[in-house]
Amino acid sequence: MNNSTDFFNGKYIYIDNIIKKEVSDIMFHVTRAGHFTSENCPRQKKKYYKDYFFMIVTKGKGMVKYNDVLNNVSMGECVFFDCSKPNHYLPDPDEPWEVTWLNFNGPSSEYYYKTFLKQMDNIFVPQNFEIIRVILTKIVDNNLHRSEATDMLNAKLVTDLLTTVILNNNTYDDCTNKSKHKLFTIREYLDNNFTEQINLDELAENFFISKFYLTREFKKTFGTTIIQYILNKRIEYAKELLTYTNKSIEEISEACGFNDQSYFSRQFKKAENTTCLAYRKKHV
Repeated sequence: MNNSTDFFNGKYIYIDNIIKKEVSDIMFHVTRAGHFTSENCPRQKKKYYKDYFFMIVTKGKGMVKYNDVLNNVSMGECVFFDCSKPNHYLPDPDEPWEVTWLNFNGPSSEYYYKTFLKQMDNIFVPQNFEIIRVILTKIVDNNLHRSEATDMLNAKLVTDLLTTVILNNNTYDDCTNKSKHKLFTIREYLDNNFTEQINLDELAENFFISKFYLTREFKKTFGTTIIQYILNKRIEYAKELLTYTNKSIEEISEACGFNDQSYFSRQFKKAENTTCLAYRKKHV
């Protein structure tokens, strides 16, 4: 086993395990694992292994090319792919990233991977980002400080990782049904409070849901982002006030939740292809 280490948090770790055949034949095993930053990120994965790669981005941005398709990947996202296909990754020069990763294999690996692909893309936003981050951290730490129990713990941790990823994104899992119900509850909250200042972090915290999962699933479910949904609600309300009240543009802007009248006017014209005053004149 070769280790290159500094400090785990924010630094570089590379672990290359030697796996015994009696382990590789019967259970999940970690072939490689580690943690890197933009400063020490491998510029390209030139070797194609017969195993599987999983990583989580805990800071910044980068790019992942897999099977000749280039994708951006950023904090809060995970990557899961088959290493036998062409792949490489690069950090973003403007937003340095930090990544925790592992390569694994085992008799059940292909089954888990195919089950995953039925639900998700190779790059995805997990529902329980923090749980996955903790599991990966445990895997790296477990292999960094090997003992007689390391291989057994690896098998358990990889199973925990894959189970968490698949079940948390499974369309037939009860958790998803509850999450869908929560999304409709959140939309109802937005319908009743769109004139207030709404912060995504606070919204996710108040409803006990991951911000990354919320933003992704809201758009998937309702066809628009949360920010655009709020903006659309405000513009529709502004149209009502322009038509049925004598409020000034400044008063309407404030009533709809805009702090800046000029920004409100720009957004209204962008949405309706006309100015507020022209809209009022036409509909009064």
